[in-house]
Amino acid sequence: MPLEIVQELPPEPEVEQVTFMGDEFAVATKIGLMPLMRFAKIAKAGVDSSDEDGLAAMYDLLQQCIADDAWPRFEAHADKTRADDKELMQVIKDVMAILSERPTSRPSDSSVGPQQTAPISVDDSSSLEVVRRLNSGPHPRPDLAMAVLRQSAG
Repeated sequence: MPLEIVQELPPEPEVEQVTFMGDEFAVATKIGLMPLMRFAKIAKAGVDSSDEDGLAAMYDLLQQCIADDAWPRFEAHADKTRADDKELMQVIKDVMAILSERPTSRPSDSSVGPQQTAPISVDDSSSLEVVRRLNSGPHPRPDLAMAVLRQSAG
């Protein structure tokens, strides 16, 4: 009788979820820097979600936050629940908090130490918590922290 060899496959990586308006959506594996930079630039200029440029930048960043295969369902859910700018911005903040908890590796050509961002006064305590997490730990993400700060301060 031949011996059957069973090879165990590695477990599927756990897909992180973000809660939005009572439903769960898969978080993207990473957020591209370009939509973050556009969002930060527009926020720095004082443009917010009441302006079409602000809405476009927020849409692009939000789309980066949600996994590609979950995006159509997310859009439909946002339409159905009539989500406003604050509820959608909270998704961005929640996803950035999730991504800041993921281990990252520093590129080989990076500087010796983590970059420091200047303190900015922000009234929203949830934003402060996200910024604190993004700027601390073994793998700080000042780029994401700055985007949160710009949006919260604007």
